[in-house]
Amino acid sequence: MKLRLIQGLMFAMAGLLVVPACRKKDAPLPDNLAQFESTEQGMGATEPSKTIKIKLSRAVSAHTFVTVSITGTPGVDYATDYTTEPAAVNGRIDVDVLSGSNEATITFIKSNNALFYGDDNLVFKIISSISPVIIGPQNEFKLTFSEIISEGSTIVGDGGGSTYGNKVFFDLSGNSQTAVQRTKWDLGFYTGSDDWRVILNSSTAMMAKQIAKNDLASVTAADTVGFYADVIFNQSEPSTASLAYIDYPSGELSKTAIAAVSSTATDNKVYIVNRGTGIGSPAPARGWKKVRIIRNASGGYTLQHADIAATTFTSIDIPKDAAYFFKYISFENGAVDVEPTAKKWDIAWTYFSNTTNFGGEVPYTFQDVILQNRNVQAVKVMTSAKAYADFGEADLAGLTWSSVQTTIGSDWRSGGGPSSAPAVREDRYYIIKDGDNNYYKIRFLSLTQDGQRGYPKLEFALVKKG
Repeated sequence: MKLRLIQGLMFAMAGLLVVPACRKKDAPLPDNLAQFESTEQGMGATEPSKTIKIKLSRAVSAHTFVTVSITGTPGVDYATDYTTEPAAVNGRIDVDVLSGSNEATITFIKSNNALFYGDDNLVFKIISSISPVIIGPQNEFKLTFSEIISEGSTIVGDGGGSTYGNKVFFDLSGNSQTAVQRTKWDLGFYTGSDDWRVILNSSTAMMAKQIAKNDLASVTAADTVGFYADVIFNQSEPSTASLAYIDYPSGELSKTAIAAVSSTATDNKVYIVNRGTGIGSPAPARGWKKVRIIRNASGGYTLQHADIAATTFTSIDIPKDAAYFFKYISFENGAVDVEPTAKKWDIAWTYFSNTTNFGGEVPYTFQDVILQNRNVQAVKVMTSAKAYADFGEADLAGLTWSSVQTTIGSDWRSGGGPSSAPAVREDRYYIIKDGDNNYYKIRFLSLTQDGQRGYPKLEFALVKKG
């Protein structure tokens, strides 16, 4: 009963309270606009396809569609050089929007051996829609056949609504976002050659505790006695003792709950893992696992995992891949794709296992947290020192940069507890230096869309090209 009470309180404490907006029954809904997620994106020579997203203001209650036209550079021909899914007929695509969905997609697919030049492009334009959906102002999208460095834009993150179902990765220079369901994975494996580290899924409040055994089959429920007190996010009575069982929010690899994976197999102990909670209100418990991680002969990791009472286990090999910072696994589905390649994202918006002061530093879950990639640096600027509109390249000198992944963190918004509604702090913005040495200024405009949390809106602009 105590465990259920703790889980029920998880979304009801400071930083977590979600108060649904009240709407009069006869109040008209705002227009449901269909528009492209961004106005322009580039496509590298090695990319075989590109997904183009059309976003709606809200989900539709019945199946509908929008019609999109395609025009492009002379010599770039449909069927010969590319195709689309759905297919185009006479230069037009009818794009389905399924009942209950708030987005639709077009997949651009390069033909084998097609050759595109850097100044080639295609323009997609929404030309018609079916009521009650109407065409929004951002109704054109340009696909350029070369990498672009975006000059800036505004973008609404697809966080999945008030239960924060997605983690959203933003690539500022690419003017794009990638939304991934935050329960898709469990563990991330560092791919750098300099260390052997494993991270927990901090967006589900995961925790892990080492035990004095290195044989997974010999671990039973008896080895978990007393774990509930500390190896759980207790939002009502958080404990400083629990801090050792989370990955520290700064993102430092030396401060993960799971120790560095030793080259000596017998030194790698078993961990009891609390998978935290899933998506929903109340959030469902995701259960417990026992895991052991060793290095393998191929130069990667081997994960062994099982339910607590199991006498056999599942084994998964995870190779290192220099194109990424981490490779991910799900206990149910094995290897899964989560974050984009190392230079294809800069910041991420997420529900997050943070810390707070509660008679000492304790684990505490937060909403609307911004994390930065490992190759990104960031700094805060107060509007009292320089207005956002006035910040330019000359103002980069003298800034003190931070590589801590929570440099922005929850600093961009205030409130959210029982005594105050959440709000964007308008007295600050941030400067981002990405992995290609492009500098962007970024400010947050809202936490909500149509009054619903989980759809952060941000604005960014290029300050200096790398």
